Amino acid sequence: ILLPDSSFVLSPTLPIQHTISAMTVADLNVAGAAGEDPKVAAKIQDFAAAASNGNVAVFLDFDRTATRCLLPDGRRVVSSVAVIEKSPLMSQAYRDKGEECFNTYFPIEISDKLTVEEKLPEMEKWYSTMFTLTIAEGVTDAMVDQIVEDADTLVLRDGVPEFLRLCQESDPPIPVMIVSAGLGNTIEKFFRRVLPFELKPSTVIFSNRLIFGEDGKATGFTQPLLHMFNKTAKTLPEAAFKLVEKKTHCLVIGDNPGDATMADGVDCQTMKVGFLNENLERLGQYKEIFDVVITGDPDFPEILFQCIGHPREMNGHGEAGA
Repeated sequence: ILLPDSSFVLSPTLPIQHTISAMTVADLNVAGAAGEDPKVAAKIQDFAAAASNGNVAVFLDFDRTATRCLLPDGRRVVSSVAVIEKSPLMSQAYRDKGEECFNTYFPIEISDKLTVEEKLPEMEKWYSTMFTLTIAEGVTDAMVDQIVEDADTLVLRDGVPEFLRLCQESDPPIPVMIVSAGLGNTIEKFFRRVLPFELKPSTVIFSNRLIFGEDGKATGFTQPLLHMFNKTAKTLPEAAFKLVEKKTHCLVIGDNPGDATMADGVDCQTMKVGFLNENLERLGQYKEIFDVVITGDPDFPEILFQCIGHPREMNGHGEAGA
């Protein structure tokens, strides 16, 4: 089924072959028939050629993009902030307040009835409230280490480690900006725990951070706050921006419409890939914003490897071979 616009939808229930196909879905588990989408296929080839010349950069969201949305048993994967908010090391009062804030502000974040301008002060209030409460809770850097070590509901998508490794090992390395409205402290510790290699200087984690004093206790958090609606390349630190400023092609990967602006500020062509993990009633909105929409909370899809010039060998089930 050819879609009526330039976006197309990939469902994990059909094999993803080297020839890119347009797919649509009736729900999370049932995929429609496939047809060719020459515009997207041409764009992928253009990105692969740019990658071979060292002209591609990647902007990658973390929560529910690099990580999964759901565990196999149906539990939700926690975010890089919620892993602290829900930890048994924190007081019950703190955890209750975190849940209350989520129930109050998350519907505002995803509302299609409010403008970005209307959402901005609410997002500032949400993030500032929770970080202030975290400091008041007396959290320490050692506590964050333990929380991340014990977390069994923070899980990378299969394929993400390989994707990061290939970007770092490319010649020249493909810069990856991990731009997250979450918490950089937990993201860094999590990557150190789960990756079989170290992140190199070409991979930058740009996120909110707790600031710890000499006694190890949190004393503040970085400003300005990074949230879902101010994620652009213009907010990157100068050293990070220099890694991407001359790239002609930027691969933008996220799970929220606000992620689509991550490369804004770089004069480049973009390929915007969006994960619509759930709530398929938002498919129309995502198709207007992203070039490609991935549904159903799958592994990192083949299309992303093609865009960095590293297509993988695929078996008959649409999975990467060893």
